[in-house]
Amino acid sequence: MLTAPSARAHGPTPQKIDEAVEIAAAPAAVWALVGDFGSLARWNPRLKASEADQGNAVGSKRSLTFDQGAGISEELDEHLPAEMSMSYRSGRTIDTKVLAVGSYSARLRVVPAGSGSRLEWRARAYRADTGNEPATGLDDAAAVQALRDFMLPALHAAKKKLEDKQN
Repeated sequence: MLTAPSARAHGPTPQKIDEAVEIAAAPAAVWALVGDFGSLARWNPRLKASEADQGNAVGSKRSLTFDQGAGISEELDEHLPAEMSMSYRSGRTIDTKVLAVGSYSARLRVVPAGSGSRLEWRARAYRADTGNEPATGLDDAAAVQALRDFMLPALHAAKKKLEDKQN
């Protein structure tokens, strides 16, 4: 007698977080602000400090220190200045109190948009609790919200910094 295979639970699926902002500044000016892997704290108000051990070289490790003192680490996978694009991923150190994710990868890029630019930040993240019944605050919704809360203030701060500079 044949029986139907039992349903098997599977792990979490990556969550997509795609954010962007239009900036009334030339793409080169936007890239000059955001294109240095080690200087994210210059334009992300949630960070107290950021530094990269090898600058913009592939494999460079970046440490981010949040206002609360907690930190996370990231590693640069690709840095393409001619395309105004970089991609990176989380390292082994993620304090889930400041970023409720288990792991993530992201791409930041600048593209021309009308007479200005569009700064795009796309991330794919896994929740912090990868079990089949994740705890509240460590689930998919929390991972998406955590990254949005990290990305959106930075995008708006970059926009303000660049547009204020032009006025």
